[in-house]
Amino acid sequence: MKNYISLLLVVCFASNSWSQEYKEMIIKGTYTVQEIQAKAEAHFAIVGKERGKGYKPYKRWEYDALRNMDENGILKTPEFYYNELERYNQYRNNSSTTFAKTAQGTWEEVGPTYWSDDNSNGWNPGVGRITSVSVESANRNHIIVGGASGGVWRTVDGGTTWTVLTDNMSNLTVSALTINPLDNTNYFWGSSNGAIFSSTDSGSTWSLLSDTGAGTVNKILIDPTDDTKMYCSVQGGGIYKSTDSGATWTIIHALATTGYDVEFKPGVTSTIYATGNKYFKSIDGGVTFTTENALSIYQQEYASGTTNWISASSNLNNTVDPRTGNGLGLFYINNYSHPVTRLIPPVVNLTGATAPKLNFSYTNVSWDSDIDELKVLYKTSLGGTWTVLATYTAETTAWQDITLDLPNQSSEYYVAFEGKSNYGRGLTLDDVSIEDVTLGVLFENGFESNSPLSTGPKMMGVSANNPNVVYILEAENGKFGAFYRSTDSGNSFTKLNHGTNNYFGYESNADDDRGQAPRDMDIAVNPNDANDVHIAGILSWRSTNAGDTFSITSQWVPGSAANQNIGYCHADIDIMEYVGDKLYVGSDGGIFVAENPLVVNSNYYTDLSTGLGIRQFYKIGVNQNVPEVITGGAQDNGASVFTSTGVWKDWLGADGMETFVDKTNNNTLYGTTQNGSLYKSNNQGTTYFGLNSPDNKDGNWVTPFEQDPLIANRIYSGYDQVYRSNDGGSTWTAISQTFGGNLNHLKIAPSNNTIMFAAIGSTLYKTANGGITNWTTLSGFSGSINSIAIHPTDANKIAIATTGAQKVYVSTDGGVNWTSYLKNLPGFSALALVWTDHEQDGLYVGMNYGVYYIGTTDPAAEWLPFSNNLPNVQISELEINTASNKLFAGTYGRGLWKSDLFEPGALNISEFEALNTISLFPNPATNNVSLVWNKDENVSIKIYNTLGKLVYYAKDKSLMNTLKINTSDFASGLYFVNINTVSSFTTKKLIIE
Repeated sequence: MKNYISLLLVVCFASNSWSQEYKEMIIKGTYTVQEIQAKAEAHFAIVGKERGKGYKPYKRWEYDALRNMDENGILKTPEFYYNELERYNQYRNNSSTTFAKTAQGTWEEVGPTYWSDDNSNGWNPGVGRITSVSVESANRNHIIVGGASGGVWRTVDGGTTWTVLTDNMSNLTVSALTINPLDNTNYFWGSSNGAIFSSTDSGSTWSLLSDTGAGTVNKILIDPTDDTKMYCSVQGGGIYKSTDSGATWTIIHALATTGYDVEFKPGVTSTIYATGNKYFKSIDGGVTFTTENALSIYQQEYASGTTNWISASSNLNNTVDPRTGNGLGLFYINNYSHPVTRLIPPVVNLTGATAPKLNFSYTNVSWDSDIDELKVLYKTSLGGTWTVLATYTAETTAWQDITLDLPNQSSEYYVAFEGKSNYGRGLTLDDVSIEDVTLGVLFENGFESNSPLSTGPKMMGVSANNPNVVYILEAENGKFGAFYRSTDSGNSFTKLNHGTNNYFGYESNADDDRGQAPRDMDIAVNPNDANDVHIAGILSWRSTNAGDTFSITSQWVPGSAANQNIGYCHADIDIMEYVGDKLYVGSDGGIFVAENPLVVNSNYYTDLSTGLGIRQFYKIGVNQNVPEVITGGAQDNGASVFTSTGVWKDWLGADGMETFVDKTNNNTLYGTTQNGSLYKSNNQGTTYFGLNSPDNKDGNWVTPFEQDPLIANRIYSGYDQVYRSNDGGSTWTAISQTFGGNLNHLKIAPSNNTIMFAAIGSTLYKTANGGITNWTTLSGFSGSINSIAIHPTDANKIAIATTGAQKVYVSTDGGVNWTSYLKNLPGFSALALVWTDHEQDGLYVGMNYGVYYIGTTDPAAEWLPFSNNLPNVQISELEINTASNKLFAGTYGRGLWKSDLFEPGALNISEFEALNTISLFPNPATNNVSLVWNKDENVSIKIYNTLGKLVYYAKDKSLMNTLKINTSDFASGLYFVNINTVSSFTTKKLIIE
């Protein structure tokens, strides 16, 4: 009965698994960016790239990954950056002297930190992406929120003002937050690669507490009766518990291979619910967890040739009921991050059996060289250890009939088939029997059970109003999958009928087929009414009948929301938290609150985001006169402009990309959205219109878009060719050959517009005649190119930032020869470059932590840190306004910043001496050290140990009156005290006895 129907089943399951494979590879952190690209592109070639298929989130990841990978294509871990930042702090402190004026930068925040209807033409306005929210239950004015790459922020006045807590950290990626319910000064922060940080001083300083392994920490849950007990869910890692306040973590269940949510039963912390793609429950305080999707074992009594089946379930996973004699077992071998799948026939009783034998047949399913091994195992009790009975490693496309002796006969006897592969592949088993009694084959991590729950990502909701009620919100292929309700504390669930409704899409009627779950997906239940349930995807929805039906509560376009008399909330909701009588929502536009979630109208949500500087700029454009006009394109928040009147205006939606201000007219702005859609405004963003892309082509995720430095109204764009327009973008002409792929970069020499450079990956092209003849390829460097900078007055002097080990290269002969400028740069990623034309021919590099300066006329010069007051955030682009002599940095997570330029030899003696008059006493110190200064100017203070670890931080402190710092918890030894004003910086040594 070699029944090949199993092949169809294998293909179905394999297709579903492949759809997640590139995501699992990203989370695992051990694959190269190129390997992930190949897997992802193969996936999207099948499912499509339109909105809602997950292509846009993938391209965002890809863009960032290509810029931050190392020379081997691997992304470094948060632990690496944590250690490298401490190492560089140590290096800097040991070599530091007092600097004043512009020697280390005078960085100040430009914004945006707000938006308003009066200054917005973008179709989805907001401040920036919020991924996590935690509200102190006893004091709802105390809130901490996390930016996607903007760090942790705190308010103690309900969102009227915000303070950033993490600008000194090595990692500003926040995916989970919680305030300790027993200590409101103790915060926990989850990040990527399983990293968890902790603060015991309300976020002033942080420690890398622990590492749960690969994956993104989605949620951290603390037992409100015993804060040594903690739980966390890690997407791509699993669900973990800690019994030592988070110092160490263990996975809760072998089947918990990914994690999305963890909840306590309200009022009963010994009962814990957890979800990944499966659902888990513990009733013993987390000592053990069972899964509702657990294996249902058939029991067989075997004696004297008679067989009686006692069924614990009516379903056999992908098999025929063994009582019919047709025991076909589909063996699907899982994928990259979980390469082992085990199949178990029912338990058998071998009492009285003489020399029993196991009979089975197996074959591969027409994929060569993918099955690494097949093992047959046995054990003699349910809780026993598996013993290998036989191993097969040879590929076969023909059926193999196998007979094996079963040793160590006992009353209970289990047999398992285990497959291992590095790819999602299939195998079929057939004719499985013991002593000619045919057995059905079950998946140990079964795809089916009596439960209605499916295998999609799951989030949960509970309510103190009825602790026995548990809701599960489930996704399927990015869209709404199902909604389940339990009324018996999660022992069983009922799937509610929502037909074809898709609550994760963009439409108010829930009738589209788009969605971005689990990225945008959450559920919250009114603690005062268990029937009042709120869910979110792109939009937000509410049910007043325990999930039977849902109605919309928000739209993602302000005008649409007003017309429907529902709330406006920026699209893409990552988190919902119901606290007391308020509903808090974190979206890609900021943090919103429903002050009265029971009444839905056009004022349903209030934006609390004003003051959060968390914009993720991809690119910026700066004018070359005064007043300064700066435009920037940002993820999920379009293009915005800092106008000549000093206010921010949103003028485009979507993902804003390359953008610039016309060199001859400050009112003219050019901008792009993802993949090279071009726009223009003639009134500084009050209105805009689209430009035709050259030959209707699509460009890269961030498409190059530049203005000619010398000729008015001439602009350039980079697709798979370089295009030029002489009429401001109305018409286009190709000025290059076809490159075989879309360009990443394009730069025109400021002093000679016939000299241009372009780049794709690690390939650098040049033309010296404006593209009249083919562009030539340059070599002599390594790594993929992240930035090209051409000297403002010397077209032969070029610098490139690369992903290679040398990071920065400089050429003085037009790219024929290159010199490494690695020198003393830290081990961060070099992302952005810009030249100055003063006597040192200064070069700035922006990294994923900080800005650094070097004078290139002195071969012995080294890079100086140029980050005074600048957060440790990824620098996307650097530009200079030559009229105001300001350097601007567009950051991916902390908005726009500006500084005075470095001025060689311009140390201000009076400021130098003034900083040295700061008194630090007693020194040596024991329990306290005091600082005093006779100037009425606030300072920031950082204290580092000799290893470069930040142990104390305070900002905006006056030293006119003595500031006393408690050092009783400091270990004995040497410390470095960094003191800085907006324009000055000094380091003093402190000894603790």
